[in-house]
Amino acid sequence: MPYYNRTVQPPASLKALGDPIYEAFYGLTEQPFAITTDPRFFYLSASHQRAFSELLNGLRRRESMMLLTGDSGTGKTTLCRAVLQTLGERTFSAMILNPYMAGAEVLRIVLRDFGLVSNEDLRRGALASADVPQLLDTLEGFLKSLMPLGSHAVIVMDEAQSLAPAILDQIRLLTALEHNRQRLVQVVLCGQPGLLNTLKAEPLHALNERITRRVELSPLPLDEIPAYIEHRLGVAGGLESIRFDPAAALAIAELSRGLPRRVNVLCDRALQEGRIEGASVITPDLVKRAARALAGVHDPTPVAPSEPVIRVVPPAAPDLTTSDGLAEAAMTEATLAAAPTRELSFGQALEKPPSKIFRAMLAAVAAVAVVGGSYWMYAWSAGTPDTAVPSPPAGPASLVKPAPKPLPVPTEDQINAMFPPVAPRPAAVTPLDGPTPSSVDAPGDRN
Repeated sequence: MPYYNRTVQPPASLKALGDPIYEAFYGLTEQPFAITTDPRFFYLSASHQRAFSELLNGLRRRESMMLLTGDSGTGKTTLCRAVLQTLGERTFSAMILNPYMAGAEVLRIVLRDFGLVSNEDLRRGALASADVPQLLDTLEGFLKSLMPLGSHAVIVMDEAQSLAPAILDQIRLLTALEHNRQRLVQVVLCGQPGLLNTLKAEPLHALNERITRRVELSPLPLDEIPAYIEHRLGVAGGLESIRFDPAAALAIAELSRGLPRRVNVLCDRALQEGRIEGASVITPDLVKRAARALAGVHDPTPVAPSEPVIRVVPPAAPDLTTSDGLAEAAMTEATLAAAPTRELSFGQALEKPPSKIFRAMLAAVAAVAVVGGSYWMYAWSAGTPDTAVPSPPAGPASLVKPAPKPLPVPTEDQINAMFPPVAPRPAAVTPLDGPTPSSVDAPGDRN
């Protein structure tokens, strides 16, 4: 991304320069996109506002049981906390977040959240070994004591799609508690859409008929994602120090599919990437980088690959006692003379050009030809008219000379015929007063 398209954010303080947490860098009072159920960050979209109103009205009317469903990450728990906070301090509430508990454990958690007992009492007190009937009697006595005070109690069963049918039926029995024609406790079943199929089972038919309100929570509309982001930044005190580019907000909406939890995770990571870049405007490039980091795909750093090394090793010494070994030795000697042993790598030029290697191969062929020619010359010189010239054996054995034949000893007559005797020439005597050498007759002129 070009530098001139970035807006550099000055740090809130000199200390923030060395702080890797982006909250200090941007001067935020808290983390704006934390995965928590803080009702202060609850955003009222069209779907959330409708669900909020339905649950609030049902609880104020003292209806016994309500149902809230929605996909994971749509904000069901945050919505329930916002509704309970709106009811005020005179409402006693209990939220069961762990669905994998037995019936007695559920009742102990309800008594603890109502403030009737402490964690220590549940571990070592009188209720530590109490059974379900004893716990129900204790709970009913507490709920009846709230009536004169004008208070009431609400139980929220989160992740109810994972509750065992026996636990769900036990919750139904709680809604049957009454005093002076008023319900003593109200229950909100909160879970994923699979809870609807669970409630249709035959053992839960009585529970399904007690539900008076059914509310479904939908993801945020894509056009409301920018307002959702701005709302959470405003709660954290970051409207003046950081903002999301409209294109970046659109990218977050498409990647998250409108689920608030995914929006929070993407925005949180995008702010971290913005802190690294020192930018006060979150761009689509930062959002894409955050999405890749969340998926575990980081931008790779180019590293030069190590070059594989090829070692040219000379062949094993041939056996010189055989004809094949002698031929192999001749070829190997010529090849190694042209290409000595050294280390090579892919992409590296040879020290000797291919033409020299080719000439070395020609030299090896010429050496074979010389050896073969010598053999033919030797065979021709050793032959006789009555003896045919032997043909050289095929293959590499032709390079080996056969054992020489014994030379024939010529007879004396053959020697005299090839070298006839020469008559000795008499020495010429010249007198002192005789004729000059030019006047002496040649031997051939004598009669």
